[in-house]
Amino acid sequence: ALQDTMQAGAWRGHARCLVRRIATTPSATAATAATTARLASAAKPRAAVKNPAKSDKSAATTATTTAAYDTIVGLEIHAQITANSKAFSAAPVVFAEMPNSKVAWCDAALPGALPVLNARCVEAGVTTALALNATVNRTSFFDRKHYFYYDLPAGYQITQQRRPLAENGFLQYGFGPQEKKVRIQRLHLEHDSAKSIHTAGSSTLVDLNRAGTGLMEIVTAPDMRSGDEAAAFVRQLILILQALGTCPGNLAEGSLRVDANVSVRRVGESSMGTRVEIKNINGLRFLSKAIEYEASRHIQMLEKGEAFHTETRTFDASQGITIAMRSKEGEVDYRYMPEPDLPPLVVTDEMFQRLQPDRTKLPREQALMLANDFGIGLYEGQKIVEEPGAVAYFLAAMEGTPAKLGVKLANWITSELFAVLREGNIPIAASPVSGVALRSLVELVEQGVISGRSGKEIFSMLAKGDKRMPREIAAALGMEQVSDPQAVEKWCQEVLEKHKDKVEAFRKGKVGLLGFLVAETLKLSGLRANPSMVSATMNRLLGPPQS
Repeated sequence: ALQDTMQAGAWRGHARCLVRRIATTPSATAATAATTARLASAAKPRAAVKNPAKSDKSAATTATTTAAYDTIVGLEIHAQITANSKAFSAAPVVFAEMPNSKVAWCDAALPGALPVLNARCVEAGVTTALALNATVNRTSFFDRKHYFYYDLPAGYQITQQRRPLAENGFLQYGFGPQEKKVRIQRLHLEHDSAKSIHTAGSSTLVDLNRAGTGLMEIVTAPDMRSGDEAAAFVRQLILILQALGTCPGNLAEGSLRVDANVSVRRVGESSMGTRVEIKNINGLRFLSKAIEYEASRHIQMLEKGEAFHTETRTFDASQGITIAMRSKEGEVDYRYMPEPDLPPLVVTDEMFQRLQPDRTKLPREQALMLANDFGIGLYEGQKIVEEPGAVAYFLAAMEGTPAKLGVKLANWITSELFAVLREGNIPIAASPVSGVALRSLVELVEQGVISGRSGKEIFSMLAKGDKRMPREIAAALGMEQVSDPQAVEKWCQEVLEKHKDKVEAFRKGKVGLLGFLVAETLKLSGLRANPSMVSATMNRLLGPPQS
């Protein structure tokens, strides 16, 4: 009956009344502003030193000091589950709708409303856990995590503290040419809080549309050693979640948020330093910058002998600094207790088998497929995998083509095509250059029909909307290379006859003049002569230089 009522929309009128206005007193507002200003001032980097010599010395000293420390990073990722309804109610999951228009009684914590677990959240959690090589607990439990804030109507969050859905996994990913492995400590289900909207004045508005949305919290071990390494990990995780269809992974919309736990220790030490948590980072670039700034701040304080304590901070992207929010809560502050309104969560054998992920769609497996089937290096293959839709584009272009062309085609995709797509913010599915056209272009270059320079000119025309096939364009513009041995030799002979002084100098040991003579031959041919053939012919005609 409750769900029928919600589906009928009878609760919407009540939900719209749930905008809470949190007003603060003038004295409290002034104190808060003064504290924030003081913290920001203290956290700002010092102005640049005017004396260049001192500046260089300072930079060298800073680099040496930083090299004496290891940065230790662990992450807590909150991934919004792709589902039609929320974790414990039938209210729809939406983005950018009218505030407080998609709220069920349970989301608003109205008296008597009980949670009903969304099966889709369990399925997404199990599939994601298996893709992350984690052990799925066949029986797990829900708990209440108590804290009081205006974006949490019930005064507690339903989560899994005692026994999570899954634990002890790992994720391998490429970091530049290196392979990294990060342990996954746990993956548990919980629900999201409401969204707080801070106004220009002294009020905070609360939008309950997000309240109750299903989340997977993925907690890593402190296995990362830099901001860039952490950003690469999150990028790989997003690709996995999107491939599985379990989370949109949109940082800008908030469907994936990252908390970073950062500490430093001297190189060679095994004990952990004092840990600081940076909350709700919503961009990969910001994640990297926040970690690097915080690590630098720790090192500076340690070098000065200053003490600091465990706390929660936020990253101010406009200033590039972290700012203190509050002292870090310990587990005792949350007063965990078993959730009395939800039974144990049991994953049956049938569910376990049905929810196995299709590993062929996972980014690491796709990068290995590109390497094994087409000889593409893992680093280059990873760049293709990280671009949504690029693997499908590549495979469609390679259909019916010898695998040996794969490396060359991949190079054109990651260099020329990606540059055009990023400049115009175009998804590869809407690429102005079709996969078939690009493959045809690469074949013309590799077969020596056109030069690499002509290939780039034709690609530019295709990118600007030319619908002709590359061979047709090359023929129309006279770009096809001349590979007739007699014609090439005739051009080479003319150049040698014209530049007898250069020929004499080459034969006396100035071998660098070969490039000049080849260039002159290409110029004489109107850039139509096959460069490889010109080089080989010129070498034959010149003979070896005198020793």
